Amino acid sequence: MDADTLPLFELDFATVCDVERQACREFFAGKANKTPERYMMIRNYMVEAWHAAQPLYLTKIKARAGLRNCGDVNAIGRIHTFLEHARIINFGAERSSSRRSQPVKSTRRRPPQSSDEEPDEDGGWDVPRGSSLAAVTGRRRRVRDEDGNWVDQDEYYGGRVISHDVVERHADDADYSCSGGSDEDGPARKRRRRGPHKQNGSRYQVHSEFRLVPCRSFGEAGRPFGVEISAAALALMDLHAHLMYTEVIGLLGGAYDAAAGVVRVDVAFPCNSTSTTTECEMDPASEVDARRVFALQGRHVVGWFHSHPTFDAVPSVRDIHNQHAYQALCRRDAVEPFVGVIVSPPGANAVSDIAVFFVVPADDGSPDGVPYQLPYSVVARDHVPPDAVDAMAQLVERHAAMEHRVDLARRFRRSEAMTALEKLVISLRSHWHDDALQHWDDVVALRLRPLLQRHYCRSGSGSGSHSEPVAAPTAHDDDSGGSDSD
Repeated sequence: MDADTLPLFELDFATVCDVERQACREFFAGKANKTPERYMMIRNYMVEAWHAAQPLYLTKIKARAGLRNCGDVNAIGRIHTFLEHARIINFGAERSSSRRSQPVKSTRRRPPQSSDEEPDEDGGWDVPRGSSLAAVTGRRRRVRDEDGNWVDQDEYYGGRVISHDVVERHADDADYSCSGGSDEDGPARKRRRRGPHKQNGSRYQVHSEFRLVPCRSFGEAGRPFGVEISAAALALMDLHAHLMYTEVIGLLGGAYDAAAGVVRVDVAFPCNSTSTTTECEMDPASEVDARRVFALQGRHVVGWFHSHPTFDAVPSVRDIHNQHAYQALCRRDAVEPFVGVIVSPPGANAVSDIAVFFVVPADDGSPDGVPYQLPYSVVARDHVPPDAVDAMAQLVERHAAMEHRVDLARRFRRSEAMTALEKLVISLRSHWHDDALQHWDDVVALRLRPLLQRHYCRSGSGSGSHSEPVAAPTAHDDDSGGSDSD
């Protein structure tokens, strides 16, 4: 058997391996309703059900039939997806087991589904509020309130909008940072509504897990390790963040040099997700794919990244919780070589803000600790690696049919003539060394810009008035940034 037909890990019905803990970490985060024991019970049942069903395909619905009162149907479905992609179940079944989620074009703008929405008994979801079917059935979407109870969305929100608890410094003057839709959608669709609730002078965030927590700074002697990130990884993360109105997420591959005390990030792997403008959940199957690719390259997972489409590059309470859980899984001899990266496209001077953070135990005993910003240096070459260009082109094409992709032909800010495409080109250009800029400009002109114009410029060409590459302020020219260039 070759590597593509072997299971990702050796299953032991009595234990859980590290791959399972990392891919299904929601069951290993200390939650009362999602415990390791519950994960093992669900996993073992699915494996036994698959053995009994062979050679037929074990669907999620059939798997859930014997798992009544075992918790969130979506969590059960994610375990099913993970086991399938790990080739533990459904491998070689009569129905294809490699069913990856495909982008779906829709004429109706339906908000992305969130894990805070209540599922139907059959595992489906309530009809979107305002749809014609909802008017006939009278069914409404339900969400969890602050106490975790299911309530009617209209009754709970009362016109409020879930967002991070910060002033939206870009939402009022940037077309790019608004939710999707054409210019004909009117001003109401181009601007986020300001919630009426205030606390300490700022709008109060209904869900505290979305509240942003400013990072503290390490002293020179207090850093747990140094961080080096390749220009190719930065550019791919930045590109990914620019392509969607919703948050994006992915993993970082590289190595930890214990002797030098440095985490080296060589590559970024954009993952599939279920996301909105304020939250993002990584697809477990996509995470398994990333780890498999890193292993084949001789690399390890050393971090994760996600975007804040309309907010600063500052971690939220949920981000801190996720980072803390990742660090615990990667602990080596009292060192946790795992970093979190946040990309905020609406940065200053058209260059995205990129921040690296790490969580340190809190003095007051808070369960998830305190976020600290880690300075990082950029490892840049005198040319653009061909595999980096291929990865960017594949990413652009993969997201081309996504419903919430960005319209790069629109103005980046209402007060400026610059388009979102021009802004993207400037930001990506800032990551490369001066000696590689000519090569990068050729890559953009010959390969990336044509793809972006074809798939992401729905209201125009997006080329603006610039026929020559736009000079960009580089990371090492900006003293206010968090990076240093080698």
